[in-house]
Amino acid sequence: MTATIARPATTNTTGTDTARTHVWRAGAVAAVAAAAATEVYTAVLRAAGVHLAIGNVGGTAKDVVKIGPGACSIMVAMCVAAGLVLAAGLNKWAKRPAHTFRVAAVVLTVLSFGPGIFAGATATSSKVVLMGAHVIAAAIVIPLVSRQLRTTR
Repeated sequence: MTATIARPATTNTTGTDTARTHVWRAGAVAAVAAAAATEVYTAVLRAAGVHLAIGNVGGTAKDVVKIGPGACSIMVAMCVAAGLVLAAGLNKWAKRPAHTFRVAAVVLTVLSFGPGIFAGATATSSKVVLMGAHVIAAAIVIPLVSRQLRTTR
């Protein structure tokens, strides 16, 4: 004998206010988790002796600024906020919101490496650590947010 469990439709297949609430809630949870993860990651590396500092694109040594505790949290919050606006728009207008969001978010993550790569007078160790922080944040945020988006329109 087999049993079948009927599950209610998930919010990612509807266009209701509840679905929008879930996207924003997932984004808030993702932002907190990603901020905490990147802060722990950079704290461990600072404790291991990695000096984190970044300069301007094409800048000189006088443009280099230290990346202190909390900097990753601030940037994660700003980027997740922008990503949630993108997610909400895609959820409303895209044919395949979840897929489109995942693709766009991965592309934006890769593009976010650019300023660090081309930052003048910046140690390679800082560049690598910052790219790692971007990947950590994206690995947390993208799945959590995309799960709340509709799969099709």
